[in-house]
Amino acid sequence: MGIDWKHLLLQHVYPAKCPGCGRAVAEHGQWCQKCFTEIWNPRAITKTSAIRHLDVCYCLADYRGPMRRTLHRIKYDKALRYEESCQYLLGCFPWMSRLEDIDYAVPVPLAPEKLRARGFNQVERIFRPWAEQHWPWKDGLQRVRATEVQWKLAKSDRHENVKWAFEVKGNFKVRGKHILLIDDIYTTGATMDGCAAALKQKKAASVTGLVLASGAL
Repeated sequence: MGIDWKHLLLQHVYPAKCPGCGRAVAEHGQWCQKCFTEIWNPRAITKTSAIRHLDVCYCLADYRGPMRRTLHRIKYDKALRYEESCQYLLGCFPWMSRLEDIDYAVPVPLAPEKLRARGFNQVERIFRPWAEQHWPWKDGLQRVRATEVQWKLAKSDRHENVKWAFEVKGNFKVRGKHILLIDDIYTTGATMDGCAAALKQKKAASVTGLVLASGAL
């Protein structure tokens, strides 16, 4: 096998560093052991009242410290180089066998005004390269009414805020299909569950959630 000069040049000009603390690591996107241990907490979120239409929701990391900073850098600073560190975590997902029946990976749609301001959907940028190694990627959901920013609302108001806010796009046939619903952060789960409700209304067989980070258990 020949020498990967492009890789060597990239490592020389932009040395690989842990996204959490800046320590040197072997490869771009990799976390140092200390930061990885701090955030890595794969689990199925169960202790929340929000899961009404989701069959299950898997989470990879705790939404705090270096994980929180990394996602904020992507979303608000447009530091897209941190995508690799999120994809590294996805590559460590421990329960791929539980996703064998999935037919499509579907992202939670970004509000149109956020998409215009940001210029990209961070969920697609982070998840799509990984997801397409396993399933067809389908941008099959749309927001059909404006909603308030979820984090500004009381937990009791968040379900009502997103109720009937999402619809399945007309050309996306989900009847009898098993859907992997994807988002970057699970806070109360109201947004994920609103999307799952729209998919179930169109007779999706199951909706499994997958998020990078959450504070929920």
